[in-house]
Formats: sequence, structure tokens, C-alpha cells
Amino acid sequence: MWIIPRILLNRILDHAQRSLPAECVGILSGQGKTVLGWHPLTNQWSDGRRFLADSTELIALLRQLRETGRELVAIYHSHPQSAASPSLTDVQQAHYPDALYLIVSLQTNGRLEMNGYLIRDGQTEVQELMITD
Repeated sequence: MWIIPRILLNRILDHAQRSLPAECVGILSGQGKTVLGWHPLTNQWSDGRRFLADSTELIALLRQLRETGRELVAIYHSHPQSAASPSLTDVQQAHYPDALYLIVSLQTNGRLEMNGYLIRDGQTEVQELMITD
């Protein structure tokens, strides 16, 4: 089970809404399956159907995490116009097999739709999420 503090979930949702009509993208850091930090990244694509994290920001963040003893726990992004499930592009571009891929849908009529997946070798596996206060 992956543990995500509600305050960080709220930041992800705010990032997703502010990024419209584009997808948002960011990293969640921590230890093991426990999220401790939120790190929004710039999406270099604005077409609303995919994301590409700014490589300079990502490299700097990965260096910072290594220096502080934290790990890349999850990669989050939004789906402004589709469900919170991995697209074919998401699966093809999943390069971190041990990371949680957290997807937030914004087409939910006011109800949170967020799902987490492990994506390995082209296969997706739904993960259990626990939101803590």
C-alpha cells in the first residue's frame, strides 16, 4: 500500500487544475512506499494529451533527492480529458519500474478520480493507495 498525505494530494490537484488545458507532471519523493515530498515539474508539451517533464528540472531534482537521502517514489500527471488510467503513451514511456505512476483525471464532475499503477514491461498493475491526514 502506498501512503500519500492529503496535503500533498491537494497540491497535486491544484497543480493539475492550474495546468489546464495541458497535463501536469511532477515527482513525489519519500522512502519506500511512503510519500514525503511534492515536486511539480514543467510540462514541455501543452497539447493536453501527453507530458514531457523539463529535463533540466528533472535532473536537478534527482540530484537533490540523492543528496538528501530521499527517493523518487512516484511520478504523477493529470488526464484533463480522460479517465485516471494509463494511456498507451503512458505505458510506452514508463521508464521507472519501481515507481508508482499516479494519474489524476479532471473529467469527474467534482469527484476525485485518482489511481496508482506500477508499469513494468508494458504491463500495468493497480496499486492500493492510502490517503493520510
